[in-house]
Amino acid sequence: MSHLFSYDFRYDDNGYETETSAKQQDVEDSIGDVYVDLIDPSTLKHGGDIDDSQHRLQTKKHQQYIMSMMDGLPGGFKVLDASQPWFSLWCLNSLSILGSDIDDELRNRAIETLRPLQDPRGGFCGGNKQLPHLAGSFAAVMTVAIVGGETAYRMVDRQKMYQWLMTMKNADGSFSMHKDGETDVRGVYCALVIASLLNIMTPELTENTANFISLCQTCEGGIGPFPGVEAHGGYTLCGMAALEILDQTDKVDLTRLARWMAARQMAFEGGFNGRTNKLVDGCYSYWVGGAFPLLQKALGRNAKDDYLYDRAALQRYVLACCQDLTKNTGGLRDKPGKSPDLYHTMYCLAGLSLAQHYVGVDSDKMQKLAGDKSSVYSVPMRMMQWDVDPKCDLILGVQSNKVVPVHPVYSIPFKPLASCIKHFYSLAPLDKSFM
Repeated sequence: MSHLFSYDFRYDDNGYETETSAKQQDVEDSIGDVYVDLIDPSTLKHGGDIDDSQHRLQTKKHQQYIMSMMDGLPGGFKVLDASQPWFSLWCLNSLSILGSDIDDELRNRAIETLRPLQDPRGGFCGGNKQLPHLAGSFAAVMTVAIVGGETAYRMVDRQKMYQWLMTMKNADGSFSMHKDGETDVRGVYCALVIASLLNIMTPELTENTANFISLCQTCEGGIGPFPGVEAHGGYTLCGMAALEILDQTDKVDLTRLARWMAARQMAFEGGFNGRTNKLVDGCYSYWVGGAFPLLQKALGRNAKDDYLYDRAALQRYVLACCQDLTKNTGGLRDKPGKSPDLYHTMYCLAGLSLAQHYVGVDSDKMQKLAGDKSSVYSVPMRMMQWDVDPKCDLILGVQSNKVVPVHPVYSIPFKPLASCIKHFYSLAPLDKSFM
């Protein structure tokens, strides 16, 4: 596969330079330098084609980078003390997407890291002796899903988690991130992911939630953090994933949403930005790219239609620009000139996975599941109807670049997700006397 390279695709400021346009041009310069080195010399007579056969995912280096970070973080990371569950999620999910096994040692380390962070009143804290927080609870539960096993599953107190989630619930359908904390679509997404995995979804928990998300859709078409605020890629993924869990993606204007999402892919870079007139960033490979399978299903499109973005261009950006091939180090990054980190490593890999694999829902399965939405089993059945269509794989570069498919709602591989859902939905319902 090859791709025409041309500086004609660059941003045009119409002769009016601003601080924003100057930064955009600087980024395009750095990315142009990367792409020029990949041009096949024999194609220069018509402008130059990027030779995509050169792309190599540095799997072993990324695995080594992640394992080295798990051995101990530099002192500067103390400012992220409230993100302890996130480090577990970023490391372990990245390893899973790269195809590494989560062995007993890693599983036990994760469990013992998370155990003291579970608050006696419910939920998980970001660090020791801190308030329970929806983001930290999300990362903790997702880590439990990745590592799997009875010990990890039993560690989570579902009853108290539910009671705590209800204290975070607001009358308008939103959720506060922590006691007296901020309220936005992230909270909704975190709460519904937790509840859908642990089998603690109730009508009381989800009341008015879809309506709150719909009010966050802006005039541009994307979804903002709360009503009246600019649309953002991360909040759009959170909003669409939450609506998918609720089976209410029709609550938003899908045509306007599709237009806004498609506009996030940068013509020259190939990656996504998160907002209008912002710079490309590798993390949006998932935070925007991951919303396209959800949009695809909501619009009733199927594999022959493909997603509404250029899958090859996104892979090209991740493989060529989010890996620093000039250094003997692993990890993925925001863009050229930036350093790798665990956050970008995981979300670049998750976005790469969804660009490589067509993940969707068979229309026949959708018909069969169109019955009783009030059933406790409707959520896991709908979540596990998502599947990979191998005939639609698109792997840029060599076949060894292929990573493990992930679920668009949860961003983790299907196998551990299925095991987690199977376990928690085999349990008895919560004790209603404590609800």
